[in-house]
Amino acid sequence: MKKKGKLMAIATLAFSVVFATSAFAVTATFTGSLPANQGDTEISTAARANDATAVKYFSIKITKLDSGTAVRAWTEKEGAWGSHPNLSDPYNQVAYDKAYHTISYDTVPAKGTNVILNLDNPIVTSSSVAVEGEWSPN
Repeated sequence: MKKKGKLMAIATLAFSVVFATSAFAVTATFTGSLPANQGDTEISTAARANDATAVKYFSIKITKLDSGTAVRAWTEKEGAWGSHPNLSDPYNQVAYDKAYHTISYDTVPAKGTNVILNLDNPIVTSSSVAVEGEWSPN
């Protein structure tokens, strides 16, 4: 009886850990260079861990920015014939303050969808701007 109770407790704990962690998405890091003169780049791709009804936003944190105080951030997905339709507004500003920001999707991608993070240098400069950070498509 004691052995059966211990096994049941271990099984319940294991199930709880798996269930609890399934709500969290992968956090991806990125490092790159944004082109001069308000250029944008597809900087990172990650798969969603949650379904569209559970989480309707992505999260991003800028940890390094060589010039300026913010970047524009939006998401896309791989479309037909190599197109990349936007999943969120390309004019979202994300401050360089080393804090996580959440941005709502206009079109919420399904669980398992590869989501592409785009960043834009909103400042007109004569040179490229280095950027680093973390993000999650949630």
